[in-house]
Amino acid sequence: MLGVANTNQQDPISGSVNTKEAYLELSAPLLADMPFAERVELNGAVRYSDYNLFGNNITYKLGLDWTVISGLRLRATYGTGFRIPSVPELFGGVAEGNLTTTDPCSRYSTSGDATLIANCQASGVPAGYVQLGNTVLTTVGGNQNLQPEESENLTLGAVFQPEFVPGLSVTVDYFDIQIKDAIRNIPGSTKLAVCYASPNLSHPFCGPEHFTRSTRTGEVNFLSSQPTNAGKETMKGVDFGVRYAFDVAHLRADLDWNTTYLAKYEVIPFVGADPIIFDGYIGGGNGGYPHWRSNASLTVSDVNWNATWSVQWIGKAKDFNASPGDIGDETPNVFYHNVQFAYRVSEKANIAVGVDNLFDRDAPFIQSWTDANTDTMTYDLLGRRGYVRLQYTF
Repeated sequence: MLGVANTNQQDPISGSVNTKEAYLELSAPLLADMPFAERVELNGAVRYSDYNLFGNNITYKLGLDWTVISGLRLRATYGTGFRIPSVPELFGGVAEGNLTTTDPCSRYSTSGDATLIANCQASGVPAGYVQLGNTVLTTVGGNQNLQPEESENLTLGAVFQPEFVPGLSVTVDYFDIQIKDAIRNIPGSTKLAVCYASPNLSHPFCGPEHFTRSTRTGEVNFLSSQPTNAGKETMKGVDFGVRYAFDVAHLRADLDWNTTYLAKYEVIPFVGADPIIFDGYIGGGNGGYPHWRSNASLTVSDVNWNATWSVQWIGKAKDFNASPGDIGDETPNVFYHNVQFAYRVSEKANIAVGVDNLFDRDAPFIQSWTDANTDTMTYDLLGRRGYVRLQYTF
């Protein structure tokens, strides 16, 4: 695109990657019908990959599935991963766009933050500087200097299906994921916030390859958000799941409830840098990472119809860039309720009616919003809405 009409100029995507792979998988029973070992099974897999741009690599996975007694199963898996940059990440055309960005030096002289004031003054930002609008012209696109990312992941879990409660299944899984040289687009707001929070502008994000300012006005006149290999990415948490199928009079009921607790999500943008904390935070183009998320649904059905009530819970989170105490510096717990009724008209035809966001829950306001005064990647923007769906199988 030349940028002569209504868009900014963008270079074309041009490039390719060739790959050859071989894969082997193994499943081997180890024990069976023994005390506290009703069944023990070992699972393994190995993959060989050869890339024309990145050489060859071997990844593998080992897993153990242990049925202790009837109704109780333990499982563990350890694996490695290797992901090369995609064609757009490598060869995507470089372009500029006005992206939602929070400049920490806006009104810095009244912030009361000594480090911020000293850093903004050292950058030559005038004392009365106020950011114009909420966007900054930002460089985006591919980066041909990217390297593959490597990962290690560990999961430990248990499945409980008690015989004395037919239809009930409870699962708990702990996950620990470590990614080295993770490929990420660090948003401009995050780069600026981290830079100006560092003593004497010491953070590498303060370098001119990341952003520069106008010597006349103090405004950011160059900002890069192209993908880069982060030093390390760490994610830890626990998944909980409950499924329960039971009868209510002559009807069938199914309860499905899944919850995730995100205990840790940190990104070290490069070796030796301080970690950027993502768990419990939201906004600034990063997305939303509350500690708690959950989805639950209850379906009641008969031969020809079913009715479902579902609830989505998005836990509270702090804004990445807002100062504590500001309006919109933290979001509340948000619950969305949806209902649906479906009826089978015939063997080939079904009709369903429903309402999403039944209680018309508004998206919460956050300071470093991506659009619409909120985080559009996390919250519902449409409000209460209904639908009718007809399905016919020929």
